[in-house]
Amino acid sequence: MLILAASLLPLSIMAQVPAGSKGTVQQTYQFQEPEKKPTKAPGPRIELTPIYGYSLNGSVSPYRSKFKMKNAAHFGGILSVEVRPGILGEFSYTRSKTTARYDDFISGETTNYDMAIDYFQLGGVRELTKGPVVPFGMASLGLTWFNMTTHGVSDHVSFSAALGGGVKFFFSDRIGIRLQGRLLLPMYFSGGGLFVGIGSGGASTGVGVSTGVLTVQGDFSGGLIVRF
Repeated sequence: MLILAASLLPLSIMAQVPAGSKGTVQQTYQFQEPEKKPTKAPGPRIELTPIYGYSLNGSVSPYRSKFKMKNAAHFGGILSVEVRPGILGEFSYTRSKTTARYDDFISGETTNYDMAIDYFQLGGVRELTKGPVVPFGMASLGLTWFNMTTHGVSDHVSFSAALGGGVKFFFSDRIGIRLQGRLLLPMYFSGGGLFVGIGSGGASTGVGVSTGVLTVQGDFSGGLIVRF
């Protein structure tokens, strides 16, 4: 009797195992992927460039006299912000500390002055290509301060414009070198007046102002670009 019960026990165990399981129990695990955080759009490209170079400071020729500003080194900085692909808005500042000589051709007298020339410019840059070598053109408007450091001599501030170009060399996404040259045009305004006229079309009024270039200047400079 015991022998019969022992022989039937494996058959009862096999009967409890499902036919398709082949003696194994399978269990399915479901893994939930972590939620992806939305990526932020990159901000505008910003470049900060301290610069150093050489200025051609030119001269001014009043009536029967000449005011010659000696060429000298300059230093300054440029802040550039990308406003659209390939176009950057720029603010630049340069300062050239120099001396000037005033020659009075009537009296024959000569006077020397200490001075500095400060340029404050706001404008735009157009990059011509993309890559590690980037040629560019630029234009700007602003103010020029002829800062007379000699005691008793008045300063002069004039509206000015600048045109130029150069090239940028990038060693990485954040570091590069900028080389550039500019034509600088300080201006003066004179001859302002109001006129009133009467013609076949009736009365008319207007305002006339003449302007000119005070002197032609230029500079050549280079600097290290740090990109953010």
